[in-house]
Amino acid sequence: MQAVRRVLAGVSLPEILLIVLAIAALVTLAVLEQTQNAAEAPDSYSTYDTTNGGYKAFYELLEREGIRVERFEQRPGFLDDSTDTLVYAEPLSFDPRQVASTKQDAYDIEAWVRRGGRLLYLGFDDAAAKERILALPFSTPKSKPRPVVIDPALRDAGVASVGIFSSNLRWKTSGQHVLVDDGRGPAILTYHFGKGTVTTIIDQTVFDDENLAVGDRARLALALAAPGRTRGIVAFDETIHGYYTPEHWWQIVPRPFAIALGIALVALLVALGGAMSRLGPPIVPRARDDRTSSDFIDALSALLERGHASRTVLAEAVTSATRSIARGVGAGDDATPAQVAERIESVQGRADFREMTYLAESGAYEPRNLVRAVALAQRLRKEFAPHGR
Repeated sequence: MQAVRRVLAGVSLPEILLIVLAIAALVTLAVLEQTQNAAEAPDSYSTYDTTNGGYKAFYELLEREGIRVERFEQRPGFLDDSTDTLVYAEPLSFDPRQVASTKQDAYDIEAWVRRGGRLLYLGFDDAAAKERILALPFSTPKSKPRPVVIDPALRDAGVASVGIFSSNLRWKTSGQHVLVDDGRGPAILTYHFGKGTVTTIIDQTVFDDENLAVGDRARLALALAAPGRTRGIVAFDETIHGYYTPEHWWQIVPRPFAIALGIALVALLVALGGAMSRLGPPIVPRARDDRTSSDFIDALSALLERGHASRTVLAEAVTSATRSIARGVGAGDDATPAQVAERIESVQGRADFREMTYLAESGAYEPRNLVRAVALAQRLRKEFAPHGR
């Protein structure tokens, strides 16, 4: 408060009055603009509209009579058997608030009526009649005055006077039952469509807030819109008047599919969580232990050494090499090493042969002697054995 007082202390009285007048002018302009827009707006035939062209009074009339009434704000594909009667008021073609219906919407309404639904249609659509949608009748100019006709069932409901409808059109009948002829031609028709019924009213203004109190139109509205079964729902289609609730994919897909998809998503999240959180020690790849040829030779040497097989290996190598060389130099298989050495003409070859036999007969079975003797045997085989080359 002290801060406000300090601010106002520096403002003169004329300035304060000027500010107040400016605020009042802005408020007045806003109210006038809103009123003008409401006055210029065309009749909406919506249950949310409380002006003369709205259906708010129609909605509250049914509600006051204990009828379960609601606003339908989805595509007709969501209509189910819980809705007994659908009130569909055709919007004006130049109303910018309307949401145009599609052919699929018309087919969905047809399917719902065929299953047993009751459609109360207000207005006319000759294009839909030409397409034979819902077997709607065509409109025709009203005729000269003639006797008023009110169906006996409506008279029993207290409908004695409905007045003259404001529309310049009437229905062109072709087998439909006439419920009301206001003296200018058929104004209300009814006929069966599949297991359901369609009731058509040529004029949307008959039950708007301005005309609902004319004559017995309130009783007429109650008689036409009342559900055919106990606790049935009467729904006003508000989608075409701009009150549309968008559908989401989880509302459209079948419920079992949505449940299965939810379970799959939960399983995927659990799998991702398990992959990101370590539940045990990491798996270490086993080290490769491939062996090379040198490893094989080392292992074989170690095996022979443990088994003390050097003498046997050396003796077998020298004996086999001596026999092969003997056949190569023309000596017999029973020739002694000395006889084989005499037949070797090459001085170096003879020396190598004698060294090989010496290593086998000396008894010095060291690894180096074994390797030396085997190397000499291999070399002499290649030089003197008949199959050495």
